[in-house]
Amino acid sequence: MKSFITGIEGFAGHYLAKLLRQQGQVVAGCFYDQSQTGGLPDGCELHRLDLRDYPAAAAVIAQANPDRIYHLAAQSSAARSFQQPRETFDINVGGWVNLLEAVRQSGAKPRILLVSSCEVYGPSGVEKPITETQAYNPVSPYAASKVMQEIAALQYARSYGMDLVIARPFPHVGPGQPPQFALPSFAQQIAAIVKQGREAKLRVGNLQARRDLSDVRDVAEAYLLLAERGRAGEAYNICSGAAISIEQALRMLLAMSGRQIAVEVDPARLRPSDVPVLWGDNTKIKDETGWAPRHTVDQALRRLLDHWLERA
Repeated sequence: MKSFITGIEGFAGHYLAKLLRQQGQVVAGCFYDQSQTGGLPDGCELHRLDLRDYPAAAAVIAQANPDRIYHLAAQSSAARSFQQPRETFDINVGGWVNLLEAVRQSGAKPRILLVSSCEVYGPSGVEKPITETQAYNPVSPYAASKVMQEIAALQYARSYGMDLVIARPFPHVGPGQPPQFALPSFAQQIAAIVKQGREAKLRVGNLQARRDLSDVRDVAEAYLLLAERGRAGEAYNICSGAAISIEQALRMLLAMSGRQIAVEVDPARLRPSDVPVLWGDNTKIKDETGWAPRHTVDQALRRLLDHWLERA
């Protein structure tokens, strides 16, 4: 079994590559930023590639000839997408269509897992977990790009018989997540205060949003199981089934630090629009693949904070 990971150098890509290698699979992947490839497991076949370059993408896919493709490569920040909407669509939509075309033109028939996002749901207007039948309601360029990815996936599946499964991960955390996201930003700031004597003041964005948080290790396992057992043409939530506020998660990190740290809202960290609650129902993935989260939010946050304390 040979698996190919786009965005292998990314946060979840590292964890998925390690998991697949532990399963005894041959692992290949493409990366955009070589500086982020450190820590990948030995034996990975790596290709430098910008998926916006179709001829290069076609050549890499033809050379790799994988049995499975995990599409993780993306501009993955909703906040950044407001600042760089064209870049977000070029990477997320243009790069995805180039990958689909590269596979189609190669004549190969790999199973493809598209890693979409829970952001496609947007504000649900209901105080209950979101199921996969919830209608699209994107409120950021990032979310809109993910909706377009899913629509393209379904079109290629129906038009060309491509074997595609869609994953909709909810927020996940752990060591290696870049500090452009809220929780690693908090952990990085706390570590600087504890280890470097920085001013005991932590700058934050919207703390009232509620999110369904998972450990990145559980999410990587979900990707593997969906590639093995997910039904073609179907979408699956990857989530814990519970939601907490960003403020609650921050309080947990502060308690772990053992320090008294002031919290100050930084207007620059607020999005033009945000989703108040992203809370998922994981019944479908549990029933159809046997997946279940094995790590708690507390464990994920502890590992995240320890990672930044070590780096500081």
